[in-house]
Amino acid sequence: MTAKEYLREIRILDKRIDQKQREFDTLKRGRTYVGGMDYSQERVQTSAGQGFVGLSDKLVDMQREINEDIDRFNDIRHARINQIQQLSRIEYMDILFRRYVQYQSFETIASEMQYSYNYVCNLHGEALREFENKFLSNHKIFFENHDIMVS
Repeated sequence: MTAKEYLREIRILDKRIDQKQREFDTLKRGRTYVGGMDYSQERVQTSAGQGFVGLSDKLVDMQREINEDIDRFNDIRHARINQIQQLSRIEYMDILFRRYVQYQSFETIASEMQYSYNYVCNLHGEALREFENKFLSNHKIFFENHDIMVS
């Protein structure tokens, strides 16, 4: 796993949580398709509310899953920020934080830091190399020595 992939996990988890939350909100508003009415068949009496009970159970399960994802996201985000803050240059810390924690574009970073776009890209590459050497090279050795595949 590269430093870029490792740091991008923050945004990936954030997006997954956002998508699950949107799905939850849609279900909660009752805008999903529960079932249609077939008027060509004979009517059968069913107990009212069974669909809503199932929906309520699903909402409870989804909320629990979202909460677990949020806890995991916060743990991972906090750990990555702590690692970023251990880099040798403040510029490295600033660029990686802005890029992978605040999701800023290189253009925005360059503008706000008052650097050229190319300089920010070069610093970003240097910062990723230092991050990878400092935090991920030991992981690679561990995984290789234990025949573990990293996804």
